[in-house]
Amino acid sequence: MKQTTIFRHLFKRIALILLGVNLIFSIVLLPLYNDKLIRMIAIQGETFSHSTIAACSEALYTEDYSFVISYVRKVLKQSPEITFVTFTSTKGIKIKLTGDEWNVENLDRPFDYSLFKAANPYTIEHVKNIDSEADANEFVFSKPINISGLEWGIFTLGLSDTEYEALKSSYFTNVLVFSFVLLFISLLLLHGSSLKLGQQLSRLRDTANRLANGELSARAPTDAIGEVSVLASTLNGMAKSLDNNTQELRRLARLVEDTNDAIAIFDSNDKIIFVNAALKKIISQTDDYFSGMTLFTFLSHLKVGRNKQREIAKEFSNVDQHDWSTDITISTINHELTHMTMRIERFDIDEVDSGGYFVILSDITRRKQLEHELEVLAYIDKLTKLPNRRYFMDQLTEAVEKSETFDSGLAVIFLDLDNFKIINDSLGHEIGDVVLGEAGWRIQDALRSDDIVCRLGGDEFTAIIKGIKNKKSIAQVAAAILKRFQVPYYCNDRELRVSASIGVVVYPDDGLSTKELIKNADTAMYAAKKSGKNAFRFFSEEMHHDIRDFLDIESSLRQAINSNGLYLAYQPFVNSENREIHHCEALLRWKHPERGLIPPGKFIPIAEQAGLIGDIGKWVFDKVCRQIKAWKFDITVSINVSGTELLDNHFAERLNNTLIEHDVSPHHIQLEFTEHVLVSKEGKNLPILNQLKRIGFGLAVDDFGTGFSSLSYLTELPVDVIKIDKSFINRIPHDRKTVAVSNSIISLAHDLEIVTIGEGVENQDQVEWLRAHNCKLIQGYYFHKPMSADELEGLIKTTNVTLIDVHRIKREKT
Repeated sequence: MKQTTIFRHLFKRIALILLGVNLIFSIVLLPLYNDKLIRMIAIQGETFSHSTIAACSEALYTEDYSFVISYVRKVLKQSPEITFVTFTSTKGIKIKLTGDEWNVENLDRPFDYSLFKAANPYTIEHVKNIDSEADANEFVFSKPINISGLEWGIFTLGLSDTEYEALKSSYFTNVLVFSFVLLFISLLLLHGSSLKLGQQLSRLRDTANRLANGELSARAPTDAIGEVSVLASTLNGMAKSLDNNTQELRRLARLVEDTNDAIAIFDSNDKIIFVNAALKKIISQTDDYFSGMTLFTFLSHLKVGRNKQREIAKEFSNVDQHDWSTDITISTINHELTHMTMRIERFDIDEVDSGGYFVILSDITRRKQLEHELEVLAYIDKLTKLPNRRYFMDQLTEAVEKSETFDSGLAVIFLDLDNFKIINDSLGHEIGDVVLGEAGWRIQDALRSDDIVCRLGGDEFTAIIKGIKNKKSIAQVAAAILKRFQVPYYCNDRELRVSASIGVVVYPDDGLSTKELIKNADTAMYAAKKSGKNAFRFFSEEMHHDIRDFLDIESSLRQAINSNGLYLAYQPFVNSENREIHHCEALLRWKHPERGLIPPGKFIPIAEQAGLIGDIGKWVFDKVCRQIKAWKFDITVSINVSGTELLDNHFAERLNNTLIEHDVSPHHIQLEFTEHVLVSKEGKNLPILNQLKRIGFGLAVDDFGTGFSSLSYLTELPVDVIKIDKSFINRIPHDRKTVAVSNSIISLAHDLEIVTIGEGVENQDQVEWLRAHNCKLIQGYYFHKPMSADELEGLIKTTNVTLIDVHRIKREKT
């Protein structure tokens, strides 16, 4: 494998490092090795000197120098490494012997032995040419001679350094050889490692090349050694991160390209470098068309107005914020005006080195259309398509200002549908919505085209009548509206009759401000309802007191219902022949905490107008069932039912559930209805009457004779009892016509097997006439006034009467 530059440099550096390290170690170890050689030579000198001194000590002591010379010469011949031997006494005698020569001489001055004693036990010194005749270097070894405690002198010998130099030379040779061997082995091992490392790096390089060529799934093998494995793992991590980032960038690029928002990217020189498909579609151009285009050239091509361009130039050039947006209107290739939000956002320098910014254009045309529609809807009632309260207030304010300025006429009509809550609650909101829509159309149909009709909310409508001052003319308008409501409504094959109550105010007589006009019109409308509904009333100051009284009673009545402020009284029905009590009627009473006892004739109409009659009916029926269960005797109780309650589709079911709850038989209860409730042209109440009859309730006609054309319907209605109205009873037996009508009613009822009851009987003459004409059941003050449940129970106990159920008797006869 061809080595790369990095490995050649690596080899050179490692070789130099190894050689340098070996040289340093050699230099450092050389003194140690030299000291070791000197110690070896010193040991050799010590051994020779010890044996020689031991052999010659006696001769030296006796000064037998011939023996010393003879012995030493013999030893020198055997030890060629010894170059000389010298004995120097403290007396100044010096004996020196070499290989072939010896001599004895007296020194000029004695040897100072004390100087030697202060030194080491011996000395060794490497000297060169110690003797003038010698050329070689040698070691001089000196040691003191002590004979039996006598300090005789100094022993000196010379040792050749030939072996020493040979060992030093060998040391350097060995060091050199070791260095080269170590270098060779190291480079050989390094070469092997470099081959493997090179292969591993080659695989890393191949992986890097594949990644550079876009193959982001390439991964480097991680079975390499040491840092190469770490490097491979790092490269793989980088590749994975790059792959993930690339995929994310591709998704973002796809999103940018496919989004419906138009996007253009500008560089730091304010030139377009990228546009997406949505932007190209708007102008129907290619990338080349946009290339190098500046922002304001771009805006010009989008047909953005010059004023808007100047606004953008001023704002965008002066702002320091990161981004900025504004709404613009552009012209597309099809010359259609499109509303867009333009957002300009700068790139962070950290994100893009060159800076720049991008522009996003979002189509808000649909939003603008919806905003416009919402502005329209803000003034239009969604259900009736009439103008709403907001529009009414604006128009009324404007109409008041114009009327004040031009002294023109102005009237305001406030209309409320009668009993609409009953229709909405009983028949459902769907039918209620149909009624409201039809009511709005009928009001419009009765007015002029330039009059303004609005729905305030719920079942309340208003109308602004301009240019009219004459109350007679205004009354004709109100009457025309009421006439439109006389026509029945038809919803889901059901005929409904809905009337209206109207309050009328005239500007400026009935108020100077819009708030005052509306308040007084509302007051007049309540006065119309109080008068019996299906009417109109002009506002008058006296109405404030009446309305306050009406609202006070309504509020107190609501509280009375919730806090058991109502109570029941019971009036018996008496058989005039034997004075037996057959059954009784439950009569609703209300004692106001401040006003005292309020007659039913006053608070019942208010309850009907306020939508409280249903709650009152539930309370009465529940109270009667509880009382029947509490009494220890068998009796039938009559309960008055409002026509409003019959509009509830679940009325019969609710009554039956209450009976079951209190474990009361339906034969103990008789339901009384007024004649106009039972009789209708379309017979709409007949199904529910039959349903009540099947459950087991007794049915009675209350106030009979006050309606119109009712006699012919007695054959169709499932009634058990007819109660002759008090207006007839009061005129008999003296009024001939009343007597004739009453006699006819009793005879017809007898033929139809319907029981008759005279109500409101107060004197003996009335009792006698009724009994004589086969109307034996009497209700009135003549026998008993209304009483409490306890009083009735006491009456029954004291009179010891026999209670008879007239309905049971009738069933037994048939």
